[in-house]
Amino acid sequence: MTGSIGALVIAGSSTAVAATTHQPQKRAVAAHAVSPAAPVAVASRPVAKGRPAARRLPRSEEAVTVTARRRNERATDVPEAVYTIKPSQISTLTVAGDDIRSLAGRTPSLNIESSFGRTFPRIYIRGLGNANFDTNSAQPVAMYYDDVVLDNPVLRSFPLFDLADTEVLAGPQGTLFGRNTPAGVINIHSKGPEDKTTGYISQSYGTFNSAVTQGAVNIAVVPHKFSMRLSIINQRRDNWVHNVYDGPRWKKSLEGYEDIAGRLQGLYTIDDSANILFEVNARHVEGTATLFRANLYQHGYQGIRPGYDIYNVSQNGDNAQNLTTAGGHIKATKNFAHFGVQLISSWTEGSLSSIGSIDGGNPSTVPFSVQTGTSAPKISQTTQELRVYTVKTGKFFDQAGVYYFNEFLDDYDYNYNSTTMKTTELANQRQNENSVGVFDSMTYDILHNLSVTGGIRYTYDFKNFSATRIFGGDGPLALSQASHSNNISWDASVNYKITPNMSVYFRAATGFLAPSFQGRLTSNSYISKASAERNTSFELGYKANLAQGRVQLTGAAYMWNTKNMQLTASGGTSNQIQLLNADHVVGRGFEFSAQTYPIENLSISANMSYNFTQIHSPGLESGACGVGCTMLNPIDATTGLAKINGNGLPYAPRWIANLNASYRIPLTNTKRLVLSTDWSWRSQEFFTLYRSVEFEGKALLLGGASLAYEDTKHHYSASVYVRNITNKVIGIGALDFDNYTGYINDPRIIGGSLRYDF
Repeated sequence: MTGSIGALVIAGSSTAVAATTHQPQKRAVAAHAVSPAAPVAVASRPVAKGRPAARRLPRSEEAVTVTARRRNERATDVPEAVYTIKPSQISTLTVAGDDIRSLAGRTPSLNIESSFGRTFPRIYIRGLGNANFDTNSAQPVAMYYDDVVLDNPVLRSFPLFDLADTEVLAGPQGTLFGRNTPAGVINIHSKGPEDKTTGYISQSYGTFNSAVTQGAVNIAVVPHKFSMRLSIINQRRDNWVHNVYDGPRWKKSLEGYEDIAGRLQGLYTIDDSANILFEVNARHVEGTATLFRANLYQHGYQGIRPGYDIYNVSQNGDNAQNLTTAGGHIKATKNFAHFGVQLISSWTEGSLSSIGSIDGGNPSTVPFSVQTGTSAPKISQTTQELRVYTVKTGKFFDQAGVYYFNEFLDDYDYNYNSTTMKTTELANQRQNENSVGVFDSMTYDILHNLSVTGGIRYTYDFKNFSATRIFGGDGPLALSQASHSNNISWDASVNYKITPNMSVYFRAATGFLAPSFQGRLTSNSYISKASAERNTSFELGYKANLAQGRVQLTGAAYMWNTKNMQLTASGGTSNQIQLLNADHVVGRGFEFSAQTYPIENLSISANMSYNFTQIHSPGLESGACGVGCTMLNPIDATTGLAKINGNGLPYAPRWIANLNASYRIPLTNTKRLVLSTDWSWRSQEFFTLYRSVEFEGKALLLGGASLAYEDTKHHYSASVYVRNITNKVIGIGALDFDNYTGYINDPRIIGGSLRYDF
């Protein structure tokens, strides 16, 4: 296993479709709306005379809108669980340079973790995910950045900056767009070009010389016809951990990074019914990989061993990460009298190299030294999506499309001698995947307060996988496998409006994940395969926009059953990786989200979820801890493996909760103070398929706060902030093959930020 994996990305724009008008302000909004169906009307929002500028209490007609079904809709009209994260919240979470993992727990049932630091985030929704750390691992949660899927896990760590909106869709998806996914979707939209000249620049600085510089400039090159937007970000942090090991080869300082990314978008408006948007992006990351820490845990003890010093390590291995990517997409939209057409073509390509000391120590502190690296000279992805949708058809709305996905991965895995740093084993994995989907979704309003939706999708997936050991182990070895799979998935829902601003719904849906392979021949001598998994989900929900928009509520109860769920068993003294299929894995739970404005200038939002998961697969076994953990599962006397039937899924905490509060203190008509705080909490979670005392992560409470001064007349703001306000540091993951090695979350960071808008 490598200490880090790089990330490639294809980013885009939230721009999609809509008829436009000849009025500049309305044109900008309509051209950039995600809705493919109809123009978006914009109401003016005046501030009462003589009253300082402040948060205006939302009204019922200004209810939260979402784009879960690829068109602008009120959240109360969408018959599925959709949770939003505001751009301002994400800016707060990432002010010190945090990556996409900072979104964990910010909506119900969402968890994100990584054993690769800033790269390779693994996403879980309602307990469903995959802890596989291989570069070609299959993930049941899909992630879209500006309507383009980031399928490979190394694509999913593109920085979050200059955003328009972020939505989390829970449950199977696939009958409306993109890839088929059995668990859910994270849908991120950046700000697209507007028909005006504007922009901003911001700078933050904090503990460990953590600095984030970002900005954007939007130019109406040809008013009402062609506009462009350039967005950039630079995130960096100094090394803050000292390596005390005495050796000339080893890095003496660790945990620093520099991450630079940018995107350029252009929107050409042909006429009121058609536009073309293009986007190009690039990213470069350099720094240390995940810092694995030997003997972070202690036998018979849950959590970090007492007295552990997080600021010093002693390890005789190198640690480095380098990633460069480039990509882009084109989106063309045309609306006719009663239907519209949209075509999205995307491409991305990049290379990465990573090396890490996964034993986390030195010969005097670990049973044996292990140093590994990964080099992926090429990871490329292309997608083509064509959608046709109805426009102005009254009670009936239909959307159908064809989707094509191709990915090529070339990956080299290395084992090193930690003393000489010479390669002792080298293996290569290559995977070429092609997938085609045909989908259709229809909604019909039976009555003014009752609507039904039905969708269907056909998926065909082909993978060609080869693995080669060039030297090491038992000598050269070449293996290959291929898979052909197809599936018909569907969803059906009913939405009933109790009042115009209150609804209940029921949704049933299925999802599909194609077979996957693993052929890391530096630790195995075979290709491991997991068969396709299929998920069936049922959900009952409630949504309300009450008190003239001052209270917005969402609640859902759900249950799901996944057949042949793909699981990853890793570890043991040989550190092998084995893909497994569980006969059945079941889940059930509930979610609650609330947003309220109890008094003027005060906003409070909160969410909570309970997720229960359990493996139902008699006889299923996994490699057990390689260092003699305090096991909570029985061990098979014949195989030496742990019996995991009845266990919950890894990285699936039972409880997740989040609280945000913001209070604005008007000083004058144009000046104010803003006091904000945010908190997230998750309960205990297991790091492995088996259960042991040592590798059960403790509950984690993370809090942040900020105090900002805003001057709307002169368009600037200044703030002070603190992240991880309680300085809570725990073990958030483990490697179980060598010693009690693990890794931790970041400690407290205090800093300040400046921003100027123009």
